[in-house]
This record gives sequence, C-alpha cells and structure tokens, in this order.
Amino acid sequence: MQAQPTDDPGIEALRGIAALMVVGAHYLPLLTGTPGSWAFTSTGVDLFFVLSGFVFGPYLFEKRLQVLPHVVRRFFRMYPLYIVALCLYAVLKEPASGAWEHFGVHVLMAHTLQSKEIAFFYNAAFWSLPPEVEFYALLPLLGLVSRRLGFAPLLLFAMASHMLLAFWPAPAAGEATLRSLASVHAPGLLIEFLLGTLGFAIAQRIRTAKTGRAGWLLFLLGLAALVAAWLVFAHYLAHPPSSTQGIPNWVSGNMGLMAAVGYMLVTAAIANRGHYAPQALTIFFVWAGRLSYGIYLLHSAALTLVERYAPAITGLAAAASALLLTVATAWLAHKLIEGPCREYGRSLSKRIANKRIANQ
Repeated sequence: MQAQPTDDPGIEALRGIAALMVVGAHYLPLLTGTPGSWAFTSTGVDLFFVLSGFVFGPYLFEKRLQVLPHVVRRFFRMYPLYIVALCLYAVLKEPASGAWEHFGVHVLMAHTLQSKEIAFFYNAAFWSLPPEVEFYALLPLLGLVSRRLGFAPLLLFAMASHMLLAFWPAPAAGEATLRSLASVHAPGLLIEFLLGTLGFAIAQRIRTAKTGRAGWLLFLLGLAALVAAWLVFAHYLAHPPSSTQGIPNWVSGNMGLMAAVGYMLVTAAIANRGHYAPQALTIFFVWAGRLSYGIYLLHSAALTLVERYAPAITGLAAAASALLLTVATAWLAHKLIEGPCREYGRSLSKRIANKRIANQ
C-alpha cells in the first residue's frame, strides 16, 4: 500500500508501522501456532486506508485536483511494482499447471470481483489494492461533492453504506455475494478513507490553534479506541459464539471501522509532530514507511522462499529470516523500480499540468 509522498515524519512513520503490522499478522503463526488476539495486527490495512485518506485530504477541503496528472502519478506510483510482485508470485506458483491461471484478472486488478479464492490466489495482501485504486478514481468526484455539498453529507453517506453492509446477513463461508464483494470495495471501505480526510481536517485545526494539548488528547483518545477495539476482538476469540450464530455482524462487520476511528485520531494527533518521538525510533519507522509498499507486497513471497528453500529453519528464526529478506527485497525494489517509476510519474504529471496551463 502507498499514498501521496509526505515530508511529515509522523505520517511516514505510521506508514511503516502499518506495513510491519501486516507482516506481523502473517508471520505470527510461525511463533504462536495461531495468532489469537494478535491477529488484530491485520488492522494495519485499515491504518493504510486512513493514511491514504489523510494525505489526500487537501483535495477534499483545500485544493482542486487535476485529473490527468493525478491519474499519471497514481499509475506510476502503484502499478509497476505491483506487476513485478505479481510476476514473482506467479513464478513461485510454478510448476503447477494453473500457476498463471488468474494472472490476467490480477493484472486488471479485478481479482476481488469474483471470489476470495481468486483474490488470495497469488498473495492475500493483494485484496486491498482494488479499493485503494477505487479511492484514487473517486477522489475528483469526492472533492467536487465536498466543495458543493459539504464534507458531512459525504461522510454520513459513506457511513450509512458501510453500516448497511455490516448488518446485512452474512453469506455462507466462501460464498461470493453482492454483500461480500461490496464490503471489500468502495461501498464498504470508503468510510475508512474519509475518516482519514477527517483526520487531516482536524490536524489542520490543531495546527492553526498552535497548541499541543488538543493533539495529546486526540492521541490518548485514539489509543483508547484502539484498545477498546482490540478487547472486543480478543473477547470474541476467547469466547466464540455458537457455531450456528457466529460472531455478530456488528463485530465482524465493524472491526476494521472501529480500528480506523482510533487510527484517525492518532494520525490527526501526531501529524506535524513526528519530532516528538525518540529520534532513533522515528528514523527507523520513517525508513520502514518509505519501503512500506514493497514490504506490503513482498513479505508473503519472502516467507514462501524461506519455507521452501530453508525448511530446517522454523519458528522465530524463520520469521526473522523472512523479515530480513522482505526488507532487503523491498529496499532493492525501491531503488530499482518504485523510486525511479515514482519520479518519472511525478515528472510526466508536472509536464502535463504545465502544458494544460500554457494552453489555457
């Protein structure tokens, strides 16, 4: 996952934390057998969604978005490294006869429109990319609606859409229905992006007020919200309902949203305040944030390689080896693919924007 580049060390550090949370969610079974309540680290994806909304917040409240330059920037920021990662996962599937069976639908980022099996066929983490792309595509419209009608109606509409899906009767396990598909696309997830833009607006108010007290209060409220969400999650893991009822929809359908509220408050609190954290810690997470997209895309491949070619390594050693391999390949991908493509996209986008201005 990735978002618009930012010089804010706090936001960059949160991006690194989000990536490492997702890695933890997938590596924890190596250490514990079953991740248990630590599976809450999977909400790192929700933190990514909130951060995407945050960094694009100006286009809902302050700036007008130039559509074509925006599309060019997003394409070269996201797509090249994604295609390289997709090819890697397809190669790792060989020599199975169906290794490339769903390659085309993944190239089009339509892999979440059919079934969970197809969505997870190469890499489970790929499921979150289509809703991210949908947010980018909707951004010009969201900005227009926010300026014309206000942000509140937009937020309420997204919340209503999410709640409708959250309380809709859940389908049978593995069954692809309109409800299950909409839940992992814009109708169900737009609210998390918009919470991020709300966090941006709150951070701007705090910055204007020039006081740190409101920021600390938001930070504490955000941590409290995250702890509350974790406790609910842990309770239903420790005391699962009967198999006939399953986990209530208000829990299963809203866990990501509950976490996103906490992440929004924390993000708003630390925006422009990254220097408050210990310097060494900030530097580490900012560095991880710059590699976060590669870490997110490649960590499952690293684990597969460790398990396949070093089967004697298990437990903590396997997780540590996979993490080191993930970071190394993410760094290499950043230097050779992600960084150059991003710079080219920025340059091309700027030329297009300047040409349109000159022609006006």
